[in-house]
Amino acid sequence: MASILDGLNTAKLSLSAQQFAMTVAQRNTVNVNNPNYTRQDVFFTDLTVPANWTTLGVPGVELSAARNAYLDKSISYELPSLGENLVKYNALREIDAILQATSGGGIGTSIDNFFNSFTELSSDPTDLALRWQTLSTAQTMVEDFHRIYGEIQRVQNSAEQHIKSGVEDVNKLTARIADLNGRIEAAHTSGQLETEYALRDERQQYVEEMQGKIGLLYFETESGSITVTTSNGDAVVLGNRSFDFVVDNTASGNPPFSDIYLRGNNVTNSITSGEIGGFLQMRDVLIPEYLQTLDDMATDIITNVNAVHALGVDLNNAAGGDFFVDLASLPTGPVARVISVKITDPNEIAAAVAGMGIGDNGNAKALAAIGADKIFGSGTQTISEVYAALVYKVGSDQRTAEQTGTNQQSLINQLLSQRNAESGVSLNEEAVNLIKFQQAYQASSRIVSVLNILSAEILNFVGV
Repeated sequence: MASILDGLNTAKLSLSAQQFAMTVAQRNTVNVNNPNYTRQDVFFTDLTVPANWTTLGVPGVELSAARNAYLDKSISYELPSLGENLVKYNALREIDAILQATSGGGIGTSIDNFFNSFTELSSDPTDLALRWQTLSTAQTMVEDFHRIYGEIQRVQNSAEQHIKSGVEDVNKLTARIADLNGRIEAAHTSGQLETEYALRDERQQYVEEMQGKIGLLYFETESGSITVTTSNGDAVVLGNRSFDFVVDNTASGNPPFSDIYLRGNNVTNSITSGEIGGFLQMRDVLIPEYLQTLDDMATDIITNVNAVHALGVDLNNAAGGDFFVDLASLPTGPVARVISVKITDPNEIAAAVAGMGIGDNGNAKALAAIGADKIFGSGTQTISEVYAALVYKVGSDQRTAEQTGTNQQSLINQLLSQRNAESGVSLNEEAVNLIKFQQAYQASSRIVSVLNILSAEILNFVGV
């Protein structure tokens, strides 16, 4: 038969359990606005069975975290695409502004002005002012080529720097994840649930930060740690060990830019998402395409203008030579970056057709016609169409990145809402729980009071 002392002990155990439950409810309430916190729930079991006690010695209490591993993984695997498209959109928006803002309308305007200047010169080929105007528009076009190519290269170089800093950030995150793996395993083994749940919340935060920067694969082991690998299966985190990515350009196949190595293996091509993947695509794929188009435009302008200019004669009745410095004589480097006007004396502009007299305008018209001829872009487009296609390509890539990023953000927001509904904290629910646990605590206190009174009555009776 249970004694009064047994009843007092049971009441004491109940007080401890309800006090622990109130602590959990208060912890949930404090973290209501913490997006990285997973709500903890208390369940009561048999108070008298020591096996049901927590490692803190709290009787009859089970603690669980309302974590949904599926939603956690779904969110983390959607983040790389978001990070990739956000950085691509921002870089492409900058390139689009570069292409369209220079000289008040983009390099297309300066190219049009250059060829139109020959049309104006044809109206009076001996007019020195018109000849100076032609040289001026040529120089403006050349400077725009230099400026635009250089500014797009600056975006490319910026991508390289972002890749390096991003790799440093990833290495720090993977080191933290590895450290937390070890601590979670220890807490899991010893049954320290409160510690384990807090560490898991922290690790999930780092995992999602990592995924936003670089798309990796991961899975959880039975011990509670996670293993992180690249898409090719190269290990990044194993238990409490992490392996750093290394940025190196000494053996890069894309000089002067760097490749990314992991444990001696070149993993650059396997990194296709996350912020780093986005910067790699900008640096190695998209920007080289844009720069090559500018290079081809400059090359075609030099080749075609020089060829026609050489057929005419200048005001000195001398045969026209190269208008631009020919390709073989240009300094080493991208043509768009080094294109240069060779003629410095306006009298040397060959506006006349040979044999027709210096007042003839036939060659000026032929030079003007180059701008409208479909002799660019492998002989299928005018120079204006080539440039318009470049601007359209950049704009199209920008819109694709923006739309994809917007769609990803919407999807992630939906997943976050689902996770918050399942794992987040509700102030109303916690307020009810707190009242419930307080009342249960007060009820246990009254039992203690009643048993205390009964004990006193029995002692008085025995004493009599």
